[in-house]
Amino acid sequence: MTKKRLGDISKITGGQITSRLEKKEIDDLFEIVRESDKPKITCEALVLVPRAISNGFVDKSSLMKIVCEKETKKELDATDVASFVDESKITKADTLVLKLSTPYDACVITKDDENLIVSSFCASLTLTDKDVDLLYVLAFLNSKLYQDQIKDLAAGSAIPLISVGAIENVQIPLPSKEEQEQIGKDFINTMKKIKLINKVIVLESEKM
Repeated sequence: MTKKRLGDISKITGGQITSRLEKKEIDDLFEIVRESDKPKITCEALVLVPRAISNGFVDKSSLMKIVCEKETKKELDATDVASFVDESKITKADTLVLKLSTPYDACVITKDDENLIVSSFCASLTLTDKDVDLLYVLAFLNSKLYQDQIKDLAAGSAIPLISVGAIENVQIPLPSKEEQEQIGKDFINTMKKIKLINKVIVLESEKM
């Protein structure tokens, strides 16, 4: 079985520091901020933060809401997230988002999860190798094999925040494409069952 670096089969991009986007209050940080005469645009946005990555999927109830604001040269009637953030830091379907902090797991982005801002505590992964299955990579990123490699890279660090460069150097074993697809399907089916069980547990606890 061959092995490759994650960086050789995908493009991994760090997330956005959201404090640079958020609307500032007049007395923010106990300083008086002089209002500018330049037009400003604002937009409500949802941020994919680490707590919203759960069992391989996006937990929408745990997304963080922010209001983005920036000065512009002219008045704009409508804005979207892309007006404030580079497209590489916005979620797209058929990509993965992984945590840069413990427990270092990952989730898949579906059509329903698009247009979220990826937090700076996460990174997005887009496959560049057509011979690698996306869901297989997702299964790997949630495996003990990946966790052990990442923990070794983070060992000795005061803040266990892994870098994009370190993730790119992680070795991923690559069985045949057919095996990858089967492993990916099995992983997704297992995560869906766990998600359903957790939902049932919550509903039962609410009845008590």
